[in-house]
Amino acid sequence: MNEIKKISNSFEETLKDSNLQNVTIGLAETLSDSLLEDGLLKDIPIIGTIVGLGKTSINIIDLLFLKKIICFLSELDEVSINNRKEMIDKIDSSKKFRIKVGEKLLYIIDKCDDHENAQYVSKLFVGYLEGDIDYPDFLRGAKVIERIYIDDLLDFINDDRTDLKPNELGDYEGTGLYETYTEDITVRDQDDWKASDKYIVDGGETRGYITDIGGKIRKVLKTRINNQT
Repeated sequence: MNEIKKISNSFEETLKDSNLQNVTIGLAETLSDSLLEDGLLKDIPIIGTIVGLGKTSINIIDLLFLKKIICFLSELDEVSINNRKEMIDKIDSSKKFRIKVGEKLLYIIDKCDDHENAQYVSKLFVGYLEGDIDYPDFLRGAKVIERIYIDDLLDFINDDRTDLKPNELGDYEGTGLYETYTEDITVRDQDDWKASDKYIVDGGETRGYITDIGGKIRKVLKTRINNQT
């Protein structure tokens, strides 16, 4: 079995069968050789597999990836093993999706800028596991979260507006959270015959409107952030 297959299978085993109650972000912050070689972390299939493939040493790239993995797993602790297994098996047995959930999540986590992005992708994945979002929308949402600056994401989540003026779009442009739309221009006769303008022109303003996936990301993540505070 090649290395990618081993990692994919061990991650899926971790997602479906592991007790993740003790996997916390704190563990990701204190990664060390001794922590990886013995105890809790090595007992987690995906961690044990990556450490095993590293043979004698783990390089900085591996450590950063492991940190993202641990932060992702830390958000799943309150989802029961049975629920995780049921929802993952549902996708794996579907003919619509050719890539198994474990392997797809590894691709997503690897693309995340850092462990914070991976953590918020996981919060969205919990939304899928708990039935608040379907799997295709999880995948769409994960693409948005992978590389967005976290402070911009948090500002978006805590904002209730569904449309923004051009000067308010700022760093949201190109993120997939808003799309720009220019209002139609309408022209009507001036009712006030004393006015200098014969016609009144309305519209033509460009605004940013929340996308469908943006609305779902906000709803799912706001619920999970509020439940943790």
